[in-house]
Amino acid sequence: MYYFIVNPGSRSGSGKLVWKKVEEILDSEDVEYRVFFTSCRYHAARLAREITASGRDSRITLVAVGGDGTVNEILNGIEDFSKITFAYIPTGSSNDFARALGLPSDTAAAVQNILHPSYFRRIDLGTAQLENRPWKFAVSCGCGYDAAICHAAFSSPLKNLLNRLHLGKLTYIATGIKQLILCRPAPMTLILDGRKTLRYRRTYFAVAMNCRFEGGGVKFCPSARPDDGLLDVCVAEGPSRLLILPLFLLSLAGIHRILPGVHMFRARTVEFQSSARLPVHTDGEPYFLKGKLQLSCSPGLLSIIAGPRQS
Repeated sequence: MYYFIVNPGSRSGSGKLVWKKVEEILDSEDVEYRVFFTSCRYHAARLAREITASGRDSRITLVAVGGDGTVNEILNGIEDFSKITFAYIPTGSSNDFARALGLPSDTAAAVQNILHPSYFRRIDLGTAQLENRPWKFAVSCGCGYDAAICHAAFSSPLKNLLNRLHLGKLTYIATGIKQLILCRPAPMTLILDGRKTLRYRRTYFAVAMNCRFEGGGVKFCPSARPDDGLLDVCVAEGPSRLLILPLFLLSLAGIHRILPGVHMFRARTVEFQSSARLPVHTDGEPYFLKGKLQLSCSPGLLSIIAGPRQS
């Protein structure tokens, strides 16, 4: 049985049009399915919880139709991952999860890939402890500059305009340049796997990535893989914010490690500690941090219908 959770407002309302195409294909192939539409933030999580807790089906194919934020909410609503095969039809602005897994961006191809899958994959998920509650992430979780970009893009009118022009990726580039002017470095302590402690006086951002893309294709951790049981960590620190602009541009190609103040690590668990109140994101969804942020990797938690080509 296929269960679709659709965010009709993704990509400034394009989600509705995408669903119409999906629906036509499903009906033409006489597929049995149910569809649920989101109406507000966290609604996708509630719908996923209701679907996966019903006990009506021993095995469910749960399909997200939306952006990375929709995927994030659905994953946090799943009650029992052992019952779920996950699938994704991307309709968002960045679609980093689909990009990392080689999922088709064309709607018709994405539907056919789900109905007639050739490749299943078990992937890791990260977990962040946010305000004493666990919150899963599929792509990344970061604090500081990269999270500030997500916060600003989340409510940006520019995002809606660029989405209508099919240039949603540029939202993150434009917002990133603006946030460069506003960002302030903060002292930060990192603890890797509960053993290695690193301290930085002027940290611009720290991010832990499960996939190698975020923010519409930015590769802060170009070696990150969602099936290796590890989180890849990137920290940017230094005396001048002039570091950030070349870092941001070079990270589009994944070659920013050549810059001074850029540090890369790999770990199963990561803890970010800061006395400053910093913006935080999980898969682009905004939160705030004061104190510490604990992150961990859950290896092979999610079974997913992957793309025809491996990433």
